[in-house]
Amino acid sequence: MYEAIKFRLSGKNGFFKKPDVNAVVYYTYNNIHKVALLGLLGAIIGLKGLHNYKLFEEEPREYPEYYEMLQRLSVSIIPLAPHGYFSKKIQYFNNSVGYASKEAGGNLQVFEQWLEEPDWMIFLKNDGIDDELWNKLIENLTLEKCTYIPYLGKNDFPATILDAQIVQLQPKQADFIDSLFIGELDMLKDEDTKDDKAAFVFTEYSPTGMQPKYNFYTYSRTIYTNCMVENAPDTFNFEDLILAFN
Repeated sequence: MYEAIKFRLSGKNGFFKKPDVNAVVYYTYNNIHKVALLGLLGAIIGLKGLHNYKLFEEEPREYPEYYEMLQRLSVSIIPLAPHGYFSKKIQYFNNSVGYASKEAGGNLQVFEQWLEEPDWMIFLKNDGIDDELWNKLIENLTLEKCTYIPYLGKNDFPATILDAQIVQLQPKQADFIDSLFIGELDMLKDEDTKDDKAAFVFTEYSPTGMQPKYNFYTYSRTIYTNCMVENAPDTFNFEDLILAFN
């Protein structure tokens, strides 16, 4: 048996910006990804973020503190939406702080794609982070405490965290996976589905890590499906759920 933390993460909106698009419209990933989730957890227990070394007049680090300290935390994410897909809308607003644009009037027109009512079930498993950090995560999540305010991609969107509890996971290989998992489409057998329902597949390339020094994302294909998965990654059982971690 393996100890894990389970909680529900949601908000009115979310925005996890795709860095490869930087013109006209800023798009979002459909799901919170591992790097963003580690940043949120780092805020909860008071770890420094990407540019905090400037605020504290420190030397740049190879990784942000939250990632350096939490990267060996394994996460499993279940989107609580039909077929794993959240509604999105393009929002338009003006950024008129003066330094935002060199255009006349200093007004920058911004178009962003926002997630609407995002909602996930999250599981965390300790695969090598410091025991003190793990215990602090348990304490802050279960007692609903945080050092910094957690948010869903930008500080306009505060995160709601509910029902945090300690659970036990049992290793179990299975043909169907209830969480997001890293894989390729040729692993799926769409003629066989969970409970014999109509097949669905949601997939996107999303960040699963960071490169040192410059902190560019590293990407993997993430999949959410009810199709049978051949050569599935290692999975764990909790109640009636089969979970993959990364």
